[in-house]
Amino acid sequence: MAKNLTEEMVSEILKEMLEIPEVERVEFTEDNTKILVLTQEEQYPEVMTRIVNIFSRVGHGCELSFAGFAH
Repeated sequence: MAKNLTEEMVSEILKEMLEIPEVERVEFTEDNTKILVLTQEEQYPEVMTRIVNIFSRVGHGCELSFAGFAH
């Protein structure tokens, strides 16, 4: 993530990500700098588009890097 998030932001982001039906599992690393997202098969691009929008809105412009992307 390109920006530090408050605990309140992290909680709201987690809540909204878990409301996405295609998301099977999501978790932040202990330092809230990375996330792990597991989706239903073949749903990753659609889910990540929604997650990027959630991060931007809730995190006030927070951007995601896909440097650790594994598909």
